[in-house]
Amino acid sequence: MFWSDKIEQEVHGVVFNIEKYHVHDGEGIRTNVFLKGCNLWCPWCCNPESQAFEPQIAVHENICTRCGLCVGYCPQGAISQQEDGRVVTDKKKCTLCGVCEERCLQSARELYGEEMSVAEVIAKVEQDSAYYKNSGGGLTISGGEPCMQVKFASELAQAARRRYIHVAMETAGAVPWEDMWEVAQYVDDILFDMKFSDDEGFAKVSNLPLEMVKENMKKLVENGKHVIMRCPIIPGYNYTPEHFDNIAKWAGELGIKDIDLLAFHQLGKYKYDSLEMGYGLTEQKDIKKEDLEPYKEMLIAKGFNAGIGG
Repeated sequence: MFWSDKIEQEVHGVVFNIEKYHVHDGEGIRTNVFLKGCNLWCPWCCNPESQAFEPQIAVHENICTRCGLCVGYCPQGAISQQEDGRVVTDKKKCTLCGVCEERCLQSARELYGEEMSVAEVIAKVEQDSAYYKNSGGGLTISGGEPCMQVKFASELAQAARRRYIHVAMETAGAVPWEDMWEVAQYVDDILFDMKFSDDEGFAKVSNLPLEMVKENMKKLVENGKHVIMRCPIIPGYNYTPEHFDNIAKWAGELGIKDIDLLAFHQLGKYKYDSLEMGYGLTEQKDIKKEDLEPYKEMLIAKGFNAGIGG
C-alpha cells in the first residue's frame, strides 16, 4: 500500500452532500463536495445544514404524510407521534443512525452529515473523470467553510491532484492564514466570498476582523493563486451602490480580475423549518438577474471580468 493510499483511508471528515454535474462553481462540469461546519452565521445562508459541525436530522413537514412508520423503525425509540399526528424526534435519544431516513417512504426525513474517509469521497469524485476531461471541470470543495476541516480538505485536494483532477475551493476566508494555505496550496481556483466590504457589516456575521479576510485574499493572489471574487448580494445587508463601489476598489487593489455577483434567493428557506432553525428573511423577495445588470456593466467598464451567478 502506498503512503497516499493509507492517508486517504485514515483521514476522515464530515460531508453533508456530494452533488454531481455542477456548472456554476468553477469551470466545466464539476462534482461539489460539501463539508459540514462554518464559523460565520450569515442570516441568508441557503445551506443552513452546513453551519453545525455535527450531523443533523431534518424533518420536511411539507412532504411528511404523518404515517408514523418511522416511530416503529427507530432503534433508539427517539421518535414519537403527537395526538395531532405530528412526528417529533427526541434529539437527546437520537443517535443519527439514519434508519428513519432509509425507511421513510416519502423521503421526509433527511440526515445531513456523514463521516467519510478521503478515499470514499475521492472514489465518488473519480467516477466522472471523463466529464471533467472533456469539459475542463473537476472537483469543487465547498461547505460550510472547508478550511474548518483543514486536514480533510487538504488531503482531499491532494488526492484529486494525484488523479489529475482540477480542484476549486469555495471559502469565506475568515480563518487563520496557516489553515487557509494548508488547503489552498493544493487548489487551482479559489472561489472567495466577499460578503461585506465594511467592518460594521462584517460584524453582523462574524466576530473576526474583516482585515483577516482581505489579507488572506491578498496573500492568495501574491502566491499565484487564481482568485475569483464572489459577492452574494443581499437586500438589507449589502445591496447598496457603496458596496459595489467597494467591490471594485477592493478587487482593483488586490489585482483580482474575475468577479461574480450572486443574487439573493429563497431556495433554501424550507431547510430552516426542517432543522427547527430560525430564519429572518422569510418575507424578503428574490433579487432578479436584471436588477444586477447595471452593476455588472459598471464592473466590466472598470476592466473586470464580471458575471451574474457562478
